[in-house]
Amino acid sequence: MFLLLKNTFSFLFTDVISLSQETEEMTRIAFETDISSLFLGIFFGLMIAMAIYNLILYFSLRDRAYLLYVGSTVFAILTTISTNNLGDQFLWPSSPNLDGIIYITFAGICMFFSSRFAAVFLELEKRHQNLNKLLWVIAYLSLLLSALSLFLTIEQITPFGRWLVLFTFPTYIIVAAIAYKNGFQLAKYYLIAWIPYALGLIIRTMHGAGWLPGNQFVLSSLELGGALETMLLSLALAYRIKKMQEENTQIRAQLKTYISQVMSLEEKIKSSETQNSDEHSLEEKIKKLVTDFDLTDREADVLLQLAKGSNNQQIADELFISINTVKYHIRNLYEKLDVKKRTEITPKLLFDK
Repeated sequence: MFLLLKNTFSFLFTDVISLSQETEEMTRIAFETDISSLFLGIFFGLMIAMAIYNLILYFSLRDRAYLLYVGSTVFAILTTISTNNLGDQFLWPSSPNLDGIIYITFAGICMFFSSRFAAVFLELEKRHQNLNKLLWVIAYLSLLLSALSLFLTIEQITPFGRWLVLFTFPTYIIVAAIAYKNGFQLAKYYLIAWIPYALGLIIRTMHGAGWLPGNQFVLSSLELGGALETMLLSLALAYRIKKMQEENTQIRAQLKTYISQVMSLEEKIKSSETQNSDEHSLEEKIKKLVTDFDLTDREADVLLQLAKGSNNQQIADELFISINTVKYHIRNLYEKLDVKKRTEITPKLLFDK
């Protein structure tokens, strides 16, 4: 009886221990699944929000940098869906195991958009043409990766894709650092934003190659890096908008100054034309007086200076004659024009027909 009870309690105790171990294992798996789902939820939520936000900015600003970023974001989401085997469950359930192949296609397209986004955002075409050519090489290689993934097996295409990723994303950081070193301040925000995502992608790639262990941090590195990249890059895009607004304000100020200068020049031209017109009209009237009152050429010259308001000394200096000669011609003008003083000369010119 004692032996029977002993065996019974031993069996129950062993069964309880086994049940407890199974419960702990299920709890651990459930916890890891919850953590993984949380990371994925944060990643997808932020990436989708940023894609929509930047698409709205593109339609508002018509700046292709935002459209390229949307393309990079969308295909980063699709790549993450495939690498987490979510596509087989929700997007293409009728094509099982497609996730294991198509993620390379999506990754190549994502790198194409991200390389062009980097070039446009950092203004490499204008500032660093050689670096722009380098990113075009990455863009073409990325498209080649996507194209080859449709024809080659996963074993054949994976090495090319792995080394392309390991070359591409550090290149983004180096290019941004060079742009910042050469005085492009906006590169600082780009550089800070892409570092965590690039590191996450490199860690995930190295894990796929068997170079890193498969703990939860390593497995979620891409999602963590993408979530951080999304938040940080929003600062870069906001700063880009701020710089565009500052440049527009500066352009408007310069345009306002230019318009003011043009209007001032037009006023001077109009004033000069009016003055020339008045002088021409005055000369015409003097010619008429010369004919009507039989004035000499010198008397006509003196009369013109009197009409302009010049004094005797100014007339003498202008005509290179002495003051006495000026006075002599003025007396003759008084007699011929039938005036008694200088102030009557202008009314004579304006109103005498």
